[in-house]
Amino acid sequence: MKTKQKTIALAGQPNTGKSSIFNRLTGSNQHIGNWPGKTVEKKQGRFKCNGQTYNLVDLPGTYSLTANSAEEIIARDFIIKKQPDVLVVVVDASQLERTLYLVAETAMLQTKTIVALNMMDIAEKEGRKFSPEAMGREMGVKVVPTVAAKNKGIAALLEAIEESLDNGKSNIKPKRQVLEGDTLALLNKIRLKVKGRVPSPYSEEWTAIKLLEGDQEICRIMKDRLEPAGWQEIDKIIRNDHTLLVADSRYEWIRKIISSTVEYPDKKNILARRHRFDKIATHPVWGKFMAIGILFVALVAAVSIGYLGMPFLGAVSLVADGTRSLLAPAPAWLSSMMADGVIVGVGLATALSFFLMAVFIVVGFLEDVGYLARLAYVFDSFMQGLGLHGKSFMPFLMGACCNIGGVLATRVVDTWRQRLITVLLIPIIPCFAVWAIVSFIGTIFFGVKTPLIIMALLITTALHLALTSFLLRRIVIKGNRTGLIMELPPYHKPNLKTIWTYAWTNEKAYLKRGFTVIALTSFLVWLLAYFPDGNIDTSLLASIGKFLNPIGNLMGFDWRLMVALIAAMVSKEAALAAIGIVYGFGHELSSLTGLAMVAPPEGGELEALESILMQTISPESALAFLFVITFSIPCSATIGVLYSETRSLKWAAGATLYYTLSSLVAGILVYHGGLLIF
Repeated sequence: MKTKQKTIALAGQPNTGKSSIFNRLTGSNQHIGNWPGKTVEKKQGRFKCNGQTYNLVDLPGTYSLTANSAEEIIARDFIIKKQPDVLVVVVDASQLERTLYLVAETAMLQTKTIVALNMMDIAEKEGRKFSPEAMGREMGVKVVPTVAAKNKGIAALLEAIEESLDNGKSNIKPKRQVLEGDTLALLNKIRLKVKGRVPSPYSEEWTAIKLLEGDQEICRIMKDRLEPAGWQEIDKIIRNDHTLLVADSRYEWIRKIISSTVEYPDKKNILARRHRFDKIATHPVWGKFMAIGILFVALVAAVSIGYLGMPFLGAVSLVADGTRSLLAPAPAWLSSMMADGVIVGVGLATALSFFLMAVFIVVGFLEDVGYLARLAYVFDSFMQGLGLHGKSFMPFLMGACCNIGGVLATRVVDTWRQRLITVLLIPIIPCFAVWAIVSFIGTIFFGVKTPLIIMALLITTALHLALTSFLLRRIVIKGNRTGLIMELPPYHKPNLKTIWTYAWTNEKAYLKRGFTVIALTSFLVWLLAYFPDGNIDTSLLASIGKFLNPIGNLMGFDWRLMVALIAAMVSKEAALAAIGIVYGFGHELSSLTGLAMVAPPEGGELEALESILMQTISPESALAFLFVITFSIPCSATIGVLYSETRSLKWAAGATLYYTLSSLVAGILVYHGGLLIF
């Protein structure tokens, strides 16, 4: 008879090193998906110890087990309903006052628990001395000191897990916090009202505490199970909001444990060493300048690392050319399909993976050294204007370089609602490629007035960002507005293995989802541009452009400009390539797939193209085109990573439709406004 594999759950607050322990234990035997019915990331893996295989579930990072977010509900439901064989709660030894709060919550669940006292190296450098055995006795659990980033204490953690699973050796249950005074009196009143009415698997004591805290989900459950009169009596108690009363009792429990098990050096010296750099890094003014400088260096580093993949682009071109030569005797469509459709499309998706890996490495580095929390802190007041908190600033800045990097950088945002809103806002931010188009078209039609056009685009972008954020927060993704509540983690040296594991895990997620979307979109654009006869002027793409002429006419566009907008689906640069091709100055159809960064014509060709464009496109149409391309449908790579990050076709398709419609509305309004100006 096959023995059922034991399940181990990892819980902990953000920035406690929980992911490092998960990666150390599972290695490559892990996969990322979604929790059933949720869009929150689910990490699960396997590890072996002494011939036994264990399932390891990395629960979402959460500060508490109160139903304030999807992450908190998932974590507590898994612990209570799935009942893992062992729960490992990871705490930061240098931030015990904060991170032990989750242990105070899990102690009420009476699950076999081990506390991983992580980041011991940082705490010991600050002069703290610990007694893990005494701490374990105080909490009624096994406490294991670890430094997961350096693989220290992991063997002892595995031994503790095995010991906890052996009922003959250990059957220790966590000691519950002792409630006293007013808290205990209120709790007893609620407990009497819910006695015999609490559904399994919740306990009456835990349910009473959650009701006292005003937990929304538990309040809803018990309201349905109690008589109206009984619920009204409980409602009178919890209406006064006793959340702080319960929290204070937990922190008192934590202070007693720490005071009897941890020896502190002079705290003033600790703070002086830790916050010397933070005097500037968290300053309301200078901190912003420092953050912008650090992020600029981070962007340069990401681009520089990404450029290591440039030789690959040359290899793709050589393979495409070789394929054309090899298939020269074959039908022309087959040669073009393999070279320009398949190879170039797959090449584009692969080439992007180099840049994305670079983004993951940079984000992982900033998070590992402890700077991301400072970045969120200094820009929090600025981001609050958009209904977001400071952690969304870095994705916005990365999006100004490339929307792909911006979407991927949202992984630093630890609540799903805030992250989803940030992901959906990133496509509004114009990337470098958009400004290249604006400069090229603007110079031709508006000359020295181009800076005014750029200023108008920036102002409109800001308004678009504010309006979309408002719609998302108030209508589409409803929820309570949350502020940024966090404790700044200590700085520490980067661990290359941790950073690489973080980057590679995220890269695999892109390769699994986003890669396919990008490659298929590139192939589809080639298909439309080639058939039926290999001439783009008579192709299906041109037919679609002509079919959309009624919409284009509202903006003063002919079918050729509509083709340029369709080509922008692959990449913004492809819009310039399409203009060159449809106006007779382009080269290969492969440029429409976005692999080639097609530069504008030079010399006599440039003058001829300028002349043709100015003869066939009016200034008001050119202005409308700049606004449409700025707010147009996200490129296929951005859609691909958007789908990869949300794991939802609904959000990817919804964002595509919304930004397509918003760009058309902008183009129509600008065109008719331009008719009044020019």
